[in-house]
Amino acid sequence: MAGGVGLCSLEQSRPTGNEQGVFLPSKRGHGGAMKICLTLLCTLVFCPLLPAQETSPLTPAPVEKVGELPPLTKALNEKAAVAFSKGDWASARKAYNEMIEMDPKNALVWANLGAVEQQAGDAKKALECFEKSVEHNASLAQSWVALGLLRLDAGDTYMAMSAFSRAIHEDPEDPRAHNYLAIAAKNLGWADAAEAELQKALELKPDYGIAHFNLALMMMEQRPPAVELAKRHYDKALSLGVAKDEVLERRLKE
Repeated sequence: MAGGVGLCSLEQSRPTGNEQGVFLPSKRGHGGAMKICLTLLCTLVFCPLLPAQETSPLTPAPVEKVGELPPLTKALNEKAAVAFSKGDWASARKAYNEMIEMDPKNALVWANLGAVEQQAGDAKKALECFEKSVEHNASLAQSWVALGLLRLDAGDTYMAMSAFSRAIHEDPEDPRAHNYLAIAAKNLGWADAAEAELQKALELKPDYGIAHFNLALMMMEQRPPAVELAKRHYDKALSLGVAKDEVLERRLKE
């Protein structure tokens, strides 16, 4: 979409703001690329997921929403997680496949295997794994998020929107899913819907630097551009650690 925001490929990035993440940078468009970030927290995809009872000893998420590992596989899961952290995809894949042999319908393990395949560069296998994950547990919101990101990267924006919408249905309080849905909506030219989703993301997480950055881009694409609002959101994003964007800074000074 000329002059707009485009997302084309998954790319590993250094930590940005109060999150570590994976960005989908633009290969086309002008005036900066909308950013998307998957945090590397223990309960989110593209890193090994942990079962509900291990995510937080104080406020554990419902098992049906997060999933749980097969019985007696804690040591194997730890082995897989260590391999993942080292980028040893072959060892991580082997461990998760062993766990799948023990429990072929375990949605959490399928999601973790999908994370391995994505990081190893096999988007097709990753997509298959996350589809298996939601097939076995349609409540696993972060598998829907992962499906959305992979479909967005493949250019299947409508299917991506469907996946992000389902993720929000399963977990309405996840600001990242709203941010991702905003990007998909923007790619279709639905600016009002995109802005609404970004506002919702910030309502849920006011210190969400990526969403502030993306909203700054949205403000600059208005006609006429809402420069002061854009600057406010961009400055907030910078204060939260988001990297500077030379193109956006130049436009803000024009």
